[in-house]
Amino acid sequence: MSDLTYVYSKSALWTQDSVRIAGLNAFTAPAITATIGNKKTTWMDMAIPVDNGLEPMTCEFKTDADIDVLGLFGFMPGRTTRVQARRTYRDNNGGLHTFVDELEGLIGTITPDESGTDSKEGVGLSVTMNLSYYKLTVNGAEIYEIDPQNMIRSVNGTNVLQDEKDALLM
Repeated sequence: MSDLTYVYSKSALWTQDSVRIAGLNAFTAPAITATIGNKKTTWMDMAIPVDNGLEPMTCEFKTDADIDVLGLFGFMPGRTTRVQARRTYRDNNGGLHTFVDELEGLIGTITPDESGTDSKEGVGLSVTMNLSYYKLTVNGAEIYEIDPQNMIRSVNGTNVLQDEKDALLM
């Protein structure tokens, strides 16, 4: 019996109003990175790592949609918007797997690509979102939900901050 492997297939990007952003060329989901600090008391020979929370998250996507069209859907630097990226993967047995990324945050940058003489089909706009909310589900099962304002850091459906949230009556 071999291990199940996934191969990326397709993706689409949707606005909070259920409108598909045409011409999605690339999508990069956010990295979830812990901020690790060090704690050392006077009697310890070395410091031990401690969880200081998560680093800020960003996601990026590239589209060939016009900047004016993106503006109609709220994609303007400094403006908060919510999007959903849907990605499909095929496994080595032919099964289809759906990854759904729900993202909310401020649009940080919209950068036009260089317009040269080669690769005209790849010219578009790159958008960076600075996230305040992120949720990933795979085949309908929640993998991550990160919602700092509501003290949620959920992994596989379990909020690892729940005991502290309860203690603070939040």
